[in-house]
Amino acid sequence: MSSSSSTSNDFSITEPKTQWLNVILLWVAGISAAMQFAKFSVSFDDLLAHYQAGATSTGAALSAVGMAGLIFGVSAGMIASRVGYLKVLVGALLLGGGLSLLQSTLPSFQLLLVTRMLEGFSQLGVVVAAPTLIAKLSAPQHKSLTMGIWGTFFGVAFALCGWAGKNILDQYGLQTLFLSHGVFISTIGLVLFFKLRKNPVLDLVPVTEMQDGFLRQMIKIYQNPRALLPSCVFLFYTCTLVSVLTYVPGLIGDSTLQKLMLVVLPLISTGGTFLAGAIAQYLMRPQRVALMAYCGVAVSVVVLSLISGSPELFCVVVGVMVLFLGMVPGSALAMIPTLARNPSEQAQGYGLLAQFGNIGATVGPPTFATAIAVYGLSGLVMLVLCVCCFGVLFSLWAGRIKATV
Repeated sequence: MSSSSSTSNDFSITEPKTQWLNVILLWVAGISAAMQFAKFSVSFDDLLAHYQAGATSTGAALSAVGMAGLIFGVSAGMIASRVGYLKVLVGALLLGGGLSLLQSTLPSFQLLLVTRMLEGFSQLGVVVAAPTLIAKLSAPQHKSLTMGIWGTFFGVAFALCGWAGKNILDQYGLQTLFLSHGVFISTIGLVLFFKLRKNPVLDLVPVTEMQDGFLRQMIKIYQNPRALLPSCVFLFYTCTLVSVLTYVPGLIGDSTLQKLMLVVLPLISTGGTFLAGAIAQYLMRPQRVALMAYCGVAVSVVVLSLISGSPELFCVVVGVMVLFLGMVPGSALAMIPTLARNPSEQAQGYGLLAQFGNIGATVGPPTFATAIAVYGLSGLVMLVLCVCCFGVLFSLWAGRIKATV
């Protein structure tokens, strides 16, 4: 069944054409928000040297951005549906810009940590509002494709920071890196405000009335399978990918191949995300893409356990596994506009996705690190197979829900 028919749940007066320029601008906004993680990742050693705060505290500053999504992911979707998605998006981007400009002064470490926590709200606002707007600006036959494009923003941000950000850091230092990011994220916020504020499609996005208490409404979101199941599919991806990218290269016997895989694997993952969006658009429903992806990961990791003696073949199989892993977020993101019945439900789905993504990113790395430290490659294989079992289960469950028409 083609997802072109399954994603025809447009929530307003039909806009016949996808507004590709605006979709790309919103994708760039996502890249600028993901750079809030990437800029600290690429400058980690420089931050250690400047602040002398120790690896643990500096690592906390790196991960502090995710705390807002971990705690407020669901409520962010509810707030965005009431305040207005464009207002939330532009406000989040300008907040991120202001915080980056403050960081460029290299304040005390305590103040830096506060700015990182506040950046979490900026990042959360973008990842909730931007994909909702992208879905509104996409023709029904392009929604899975545009969600696939959106899903690449995180990997692209890390790739850009690893290239341009690293050059800026090496030549001009920390202050210029943070200043550059502040200018970039603020600029895209202003461009989107003037470009979208009078867009007739976005004027039709409804604002949800306060009908129930806040807590009761949150419980309803968790009980809604249309919002919950894509997030569950996404959860087991976030548990796995960061850990695979971090720890698997260390299992490769060749040091040259290790360095190469650190660069290549994130790009393969990004390619998988876009590929999943295209497949979900033209060949099959997103739920089936997720099912295929998790089955591919399971087969790949079993093969990986059988060929560990050959570094080159090991790298090839790892690349295939990461490609399948990268397909999971593309399919999960495509599920949300496929299953959601209105823009409010869609925003809630993205908020829940952000929350579950942060849970996975928090729980996954230490779990995988322990399994690999104790059992080596066998620990990795067993843990990935367990993750795939849950991923397949939730993909099948999501496949039983009929898309709204």
